[in-house]
Amino acid sequence: MPRWGNQDYKKAVFDQLAQGSGGDGDDHFEHFANFSAGAPRRDVEAGVGEAFHPETLSSDQIEPQLRLAAEKMHPNERAEIARDLMDSLHERGLAPSWLKKLLGLGSVDPDQASPDEVARLAEYSRQHHPEVFKRVMADKPFLIRWLSKPLVAGLVGIIAGKLLNRAYDR
Repeated sequence: MPRWGNQDYKKAVFDQLAQGSGGDGDDHFEHFANFSAGAPRRDVEAGVGEAFHPETLSSDQIEPQLRLAAEKMHPNERAEIARDLMDSLHERGLAPSWLKKLLGLGSVDPDQASPDEVARLAEYSRQHHPEVFKRVMADKPFLIRWLSKPLVAGLVGIIAGKLLNRAYDR
């Protein structure tokens, strides 16, 4: 696949997006990884915010996917996401002990976070502190790697649209 920024790459991605789902297994995440690495940070965070907005996706739709994604991640990746979410929520005045009680977490130690606990933390952040969710997902895209192809393709499409709009605004 051509490198990010190359017109051939952009054309290939837009052609694939226009065709809908398809392509082989991990293409959707490869596109997200390329877009998130090359796109302005504000576009990646805005894309995450739009693609995963609570008015667009209900908890019933996304939380099971977050749980499955967390199950597929390496334990150290799960701990990184749990740590970033808990630290960011703590910076906003939410004590880890309060989060433990509210979300039914087994521990406040991110290294011990189960897939279910990571999913609950991520969903709580998405619903109540979207700025935390957007930042963590942009910083640690390995959770996005395991989400369904339509969700990731939608995210790539939103980021691509922001890049196109910026290109035409010049």
